[in-house]
Amino acid sequence: MMRNVHLVPEDEDDIYTGYNDYNPQFDEDIDNDEGFQQAVKTSHGRRPPPTASVKPVLGAGPRPLGTAAQRMKTGMVSSMGRPTTGAQEGVARPMTAVRAAGYSSAPRGMQFDPLNQAKGPAPPLEAKAEDSPEEKVKQLEKKVMELVEESCMANSRAEFSLALEKAKEAGRQERQLVRQREQLASGEQINLDLTYSVLFNLANQYAANEMFNEALNTYTVIVKNKMFSNAGRLRVNMGNIYFKQRNYAKSIKFYRMALDQVPTAHKEMRARIMQNIALVFIRMGQYSDAVTTLEHVMNEKPDFKSGFNLILCYFALGDREKMKKTFQRLLNCALNIDDEDKYLPHPDDKHYNMILEVIRNDTLRRMEREKKTYAEKCIMAAAKVIAPAIEGSFAAGYDW
Repeated sequence: MMRNVHLVPEDEDDIYTGYNDYNPQFDEDIDNDEGFQQAVKTSHGRRPPPTASVKPVLGAGPRPLGTAAQRMKTGMVSSMGRPTTGAQEGVARPMTAVRAAGYSSAPRGMQFDPLNQAKGPAPPLEAKAEDSPEEKVKQLEKKVMELVEESCMANSRAEFSLALEKAKEAGRQERQLVRQREQLASGEQINLDLTYSVLFNLANQYAANEMFNEALNTYTVIVKNKMFSNAGRLRVNMGNIYFKQRNYAKSIKFYRMALDQVPTAHKEMRARIMQNIALVFIRMGQYSDAVTTLEHVMNEKPDFKSGFNLILCYFALGDREKMKKTFQRLLNCALNIDDEDKYLPHPDDKHYNMILEVIRNDTLRRMEREKKTYAEKCIMAAAKVIAPAIEGSFAAGYDW
């Protein structure tokens, strides 16, 4: 930084020299200069005296008006004798250039309000007309959803006829909703979720009322619509209907079609579908095919129901060794319930005992009891079935 600093050498003269020198050519007598005096008489002499130069005198009358006031009263002329722009026959033009900032020539009694807030609050927004087409569509969509919910609640109360009536009414209202949206020609697309819910509920209510043909037709409409994602899994419901109709061939066909739609990662869902397939094979007397299906289930996700059915298939085929091995696998199936110790009271923890009284017979506890009871039932039934088959007598087989 010091390289950019310029210091004055000692041998140079003072840098302030010459400022006090005076050029005698500028020394002229202005009072005797005719050109200057002529300019003063033609231009400066015509100007009115400034306001500050007028001194007030006591008792001499009102104070004379200033320059701005004189311009407003009389037209002001320029130095060349031309009237000013604002002068119009004795009436001065109003100043409007500052009106946008909130200033005006109004009397001083008015307050400064550039945003017009003195008029009060803004008027309330206009309410949307209830009879507008968009509002009608929304109200109709809400009504359809309410009908679907009422249908489901009626089904849960075993009021199947009422549930079917509500489902049919929801279907009619949903078709009317689609027509109104088409007439409206708005950018909104059809609510596919609502359409799917209405059709799915209608098919379930048909099946609950044992109207199997109507249920199959409704399920077919859903399955064949490519806009419904994962609709192919509903072929399980169609397989169930064919099973109730004792149409076992079509039942297996639809179960397998549904199985193809389920990813391999969903092991529990695939296991349940394969259990249905094995049950159909048992009803048809094809025990070998049922064994193949149930063995796959027991290897992927073992459970008591599949193990018990597999024992029955081996019993029907007369395979003693497989009955023994499958019974041992049945005993090793997991219940998937919590430890029973959590329901034991604690003598020193009163707060825990209060909680225990609440959860001792709640819904989860009842479900765990039902699973445990079903597991014990499967084991006892399997033992009684295979006892006389694996040994010479029932007592010997049961002791095994």
